[in-house]
Amino acid sequence: MRPPRHLPLLAILALAGAAAAHPAAADDTLFGRSWPEVGGWNQAWGDEETLPRPAARAPAAVPAPPPAVAAAPVRPSPPVRVAAAAAPPPPAPAAQPAETERDVEQPVNVTADQITHDREMATIVAKGKVEIVQSGRTLSADTVSYNLKQDVMAASGNVVLTEPTGEVTFADYFELTGDFKNGAAREIRRIGADRSRMAAASATRVGGIRTDFDDAVYTACEPCKEHPERTPLWQAKAQRVTHDQESHREEFRDAWMELGGVPIAYVPYFSAPDPTVRRQSGLLTPTVGSGSSIGPNLVIPYYWVISDNEDLTFSPRFLLNRFGGTKTEPSDIGTASLQRMVLAGEHRWRGNYGETSTIGSITADESTGDLRGHINAEGKFDIDRNWRAGYTVQHQSDDTYNSVYGYRVPSDKPWLTSRPYVERFGQRGYAMMEGFVFQGLTETSDSFDQNPFVLPHAVFSHVGNPDDWGGTWSVDTDALSYTRLQGTKATRLSNQFGYHLPYTTQSGQNYTVSTMLRTDGYHGDEVAGIGSANIGRVVPQIAVNWNYPFVSDSRTLPQVISPLVMVAAGPNGGNSMRIPNEDSIDFELDDINVFRANRLPGLDRVEGGVRGAYGMRWSAYPYRGGTLSAQVAQGWRAHADSTFGPSSGFTENLSDYVARVDFTPTGNIAFTDRIRLDRQSLGTQRNEASVSAGPPALRGSMSYGYFEKTSPDASTVLPRRHYLTPSLSSALSRNWLVSATASEDLTSGGGLLGWSTRAVYNDECFALIGNLARNNTSDRDYLTGYTITFNVVFKTLGQVPFTALSF
Repeated sequence: MRPPRHLPLLAILALAGAAAAHPAAADDTLFGRSWPEVGGWNQAWGDEETLPRPAARAPAAVPAPPPAVAAAPVRPSPPVRVAAAAAPPPPAPAAQPAETERDVEQPVNVTADQITHDREMATIVAKGKVEIVQSGRTLSADTVSYNLKQDVMAASGNVVLTEPTGEVTFADYFELTGDFKNGAAREIRRIGADRSRMAAASATRVGGIRTDFDDAVYTACEPCKEHPERTPLWQAKAQRVTHDQESHREEFRDAWMELGGVPIAYVPYFSAPDPTVRRQSGLLTPTVGSGSSIGPNLVIPYYWVISDNEDLTFSPRFLLNRFGGTKTEPSDIGTASLQRMVLAGEHRWRGNYGETSTIGSITADESTGDLRGHINAEGKFDIDRNWRAGYTVQHQSDDTYNSVYGYRVPSDKPWLTSRPYVERFGQRGYAMMEGFVFQGLTETSDSFDQNPFVLPHAVFSHVGNPDDWGGTWSVDTDALSYTRLQGTKATRLSNQFGYHLPYTTQSGQNYTVSTMLRTDGYHGDEVAGIGSANIGRVVPQIAVNWNYPFVSDSRTLPQVISPLVMVAAGPNGGNSMRIPNEDSIDFELDDINVFRANRLPGLDRVEGGVRGAYGMRWSAYPYRGGTLSAQVAQGWRAHADSTFGPSSGFTENLSDYVARVDFTPTGNIAFTDRIRLDRQSLGTQRNEASVSAGPPALRGSMSYGYFEKTSPDASTVLPRRHYLTPSLSSALSRNWLVSATASEDLTSGGGLLGWSTRAVYNDECFALIGNLARNNTSDRDYLTGYTITFNVVFKTLGQVPFTALSF
């Protein structure tokens, strides 16, 4: 998220509850980020939005003075060099900081209809289409005069100053001393590079370090094209704004915020860093919320700039309903205090060759006084052009902590993962070493003592350059060691060498022949039913993939139909019970893995014997655009293999049927369906379908899922999954968007899991984002309830999150 661009009046957002000092992101709510259900800056306009800048006027050519006007030689104040015609140094509006020495030393180009020099009065006057250009800055006016004795320059009549950065300033009149330290201006109007607008009745510059604006107004809203005199949707006003360029502070007196011309907030005095300060320590926007599990709460964040590349956001959350007393009152003052608040924060560091981010929180349980908390940290470091290291740390004190307190980990999986790693990228190879620690988040997750600790897991892959026949050699190595406090511990080393040769016949048949030799070695302790074991295996295999595309060239519907065949052969068996199985437990046949020589997902189990798959793929390309494709396939095996579970779809010689259909026209329809049918009864074993239809004005979509249990181990948790997720969205107008979605459990005893609605108003300068959701699921101390969130976003200023309620 890029920082908002400011003008001197920007910080008046604080009148509506904005931050007095802010980090780089403009949408800070909690830990410097917004929850997706709240909505913020990026959901209103996007992270990478850019606006066109007004083009600066090019330096004009300097014509010779008209014959009737004699431009007398003048010696201006050094070090200014005047080109062609005598003129004062280029002016700057009162709002501008003092010119740098480098800018002043640049040559000045002046053009005008008439230039006169009054030696007696020591003045130079340029009239009629005056244009002064220096250092990419252009000043135009009807009249510009320069008093040599008093060293004062004045401009009047349609004064326009264009900055190199794209800002354009208008004024009726202003005057400025030659050293740019003192000056005054009337009726200032400014258009920023981000299309924002500022105006002030008058401005005074004092001592070169302070500028005072009277009756200042700021808005990022563009005027109505049909009625430009109308009041903008929002504007910030102040009786006086003082900009101290030495301390880089802006002070606002008698300031207020207007929405639709109606004042909505007022403060008599407010101070904030000026736009040159991207980061400054200070309090951020407080956030008031309420949760069904923790009740009303208040977050008061503080932002601390540690250095140019490091900062910290400290965000204590006060649990208001516990200040009247908790269920237990421990004698420990620290624990008693933590029962009434959550101490949370985020630390960020960014260097030339890496970055880190750490989010954490800690509190005490209201009933037991036990400490609860979480940490979510990640870092990446570039060692050199080929090597990179990093880490991920995810942990929470108990399964429901993040759900109850709302500190979410960016993962859709029902477990947390901590992982250090180092990796190398080569032109034709990759190497990586890592470790893993897991934490389950469900009530039926294995205990901490039964979770594996993986260290190390090392992989190496290399693909050679193609030879004269187009074939390539490959090497894959995998080394793994894991342990547990209770349960199986093992070490594994696996190597696979292969040669892959693609070939296309003159008739268009495509072959890929792969030969592979795999060797595995294991040492296991506490292997179920065996104890300790040392074992190895050698698995050679050969595989051939074949397809033969036939093309029907039609003007209206070109089609491609292709039969698909895969045949592989290797020794039977190889899956001894003395080999512990950690990564090949859960397998389900689908349209992706059916044509693989080894269809199992991991390395602990191998598929042996003579086996293969056959199928058909059809694709059509309508002349109006889009694609329509379908594929159906079935796997086969010469000998049954008990490695595949009873619900995998491949327990016998022939597998279930797997199919896929995709329909993606260029219009407003999209459809995808992946299905697995029982080979005997054709009953549905798995079905994933999604469809969306309609224009943006009214678009509906639906996701459907049906999964039979994939293994006996899953029967106690999810014996069957059957759900429906419909959604509806409508772009009611150019500015309004509404949407709704729901989730329904279709299994016996299921029901509505939850629903959510959203309404967004969005224009060029303002956004409103509102959400209403209902959650019907609960998990121990995480309760069901409603959630309401509301956010107001002022473009170029920031956002104001309103109360978020849960009940």
